[in-house]
Amino acid sequence: MIVPISSATNEKLPEWGMVELNGELIPPRDKSDDDSDNGTLIRKDQLELGSIRFTKQGSPLMTLGSHELKGTVETLKQPFAVLRKRKRQEGQEYNVVGFISKKIKFDQYPKSIMR
Repeated sequence: MIVPISSATNEKLPEWGMVELNGELIPPRDKSDDDSDNGTLIRKDQLELGSIRFTKQGSPLMTLGSHELKGTVETLKQPFAVLRKRKRQEGQEYNVVGFISKKIKFDQYPKSIMR
């Protein structure tokens, strides 16, 4: 089966970034709803990770609650295309809307910070 992939414009496509984390993210529990399956303060389709800032040397720092993670910026060996799926009468079509060529990798143990 051939799946058509196209780019709608001749303009330069936006470059996106990717964040890679090691470990498990456990969202906070909702205290008012003990009967729910997931028991989270946020919907399943959204999760606020925290904030990322860069030091003067260009190293990324992510703050997640009371933890701080140090990371590195890496260039991917093979860039990823970001596709948007569209349904047509004949089947499906994918449009290229951007690409990812760099990732921010957080692979070290977090440092606890006091606020």
